[in-house]
Amino acid sequence: MFDTTGFWQKTFIFVIVLVAIYAIVNLVFLRKIKNKSKIQNIMINVLLGIGIFYLFLRIFKVIPEFFDPGFFFMQTIVNSITQVCVLALATTGIVLIFKTSTTTNFSQGMVATFGAFAAARLIIHFAATYTELGNTTIVLFGVLGGGITAFLLGVCIDVFIIRKSKVRTPIGKQMITMGLVLVFSGAIPIIFGTLPITIPRISYDPNVIFTLFGKTLSITVSAIYALGISIVLLGLLFSALRFTKWGLGVRATASNEVVASMMGVNTRMITAFSWGIAGLLGGVAAVILAPNSGNVQVALMIPTQVNGFMAAILGSFSSFLGPLVASILIPVLTSLLVFVVPLWQNAVVYIIILVIVLVKPFGLFGNPIAKKV
Repeated sequence: MFDTTGFWQKTFIFVIVLVAIYAIVNLVFLRKIKNKSKIQNIMINVLLGIGIFYLFLRIFKVIPEFFDPGFFFMQTIVNSITQVCVLALATTGIVLIFKTSTTTNFSQGMVATFGAFAAARLIIHFAATYTELGNTTIVLFGVLGGGITAFLLGVCIDVFIIRKSKVRTPIGKQMITMGLVLVFSGAIPIIFGTLPITIPRISYDPNVIFTLFGKTLSITVSAIYALGISIVLLGLLFSALRFTKWGLGVRATASNEVVASMMGVNTRMITAFSWGIAGLLGGVAAVILAPNSGNVQVALMIPTQVNGFMAAILGSFSSFLGPLVASILIPVLTSLLVFVVPLWQNAVVYIIILVIVLVKPFGLFGNPIAKKV
């Protein structure tokens, strides 16, 4: 259906041209510049941006004319909104914990899944007890209940497990979260049972039709709700990080937890609250994702967890903006690559991320950390 002849050859040639441009500029113009590393960093970002744009352009060219490439391309991006929202929430939680606890939380997906199971049970209870409530209201209560459950679980993990451990190094914390994955995998079926349970979509109303760049597109009402919920949660989080004492404490703890504690920052409260918020973001993401995955299962958030780490690596663990940008790129690029490499789109995206990280080890928005000796 889609003619991909020469797609990868032309893409590879374009990449070689970009590498040659960088090598020539670096050799001829940047040799005698004092602030060479900063200019190199900017130049690499620009070339990577051009490369990503060219990849999207090549995919656009693959779509046959009779499909209306503009409509097909934009509709595919619109259809990815729910996945983008889920990944953005999950990735932000991962980065938040990394900033405050200097570790990667491998149990983030299982905490979120626990919240989704709690939400499913809550939705079933509300649907049976309060029959006068509409589907949207009940599911929104489920989103709230799942988020709160995951929030409390995240706080408990930090307060009662992480703090009580004898080995509180970053690697030690990682090992603990790996162990928690096994614990939750066994505990969830015991607590919630093994019978299949589902979470309905937030809304089953007809799709909303709108016009963008002269193309008539459609979006599900559930996707609109997911987008709205994600914008509100992330907006509140980033506002708190920017304008509240808690946000100042997060930035201080991220810089140096020991020094922040010596300066009077309640780092225990900071880390506990961060683990809780990360759990809440993951729990909400899991409830939004569940209707697209059939039954709520123990493995519900595993693909999102993997992509969340990929987004954090690609965008840089040192910022929130980078992972958010990566959270948009990964689902959209995955959806579009279906036209080029069906069944292999995830592997191709991971290879692209690997190549980018090899070029820029600190991520798209990361910078080398200067240490004084």
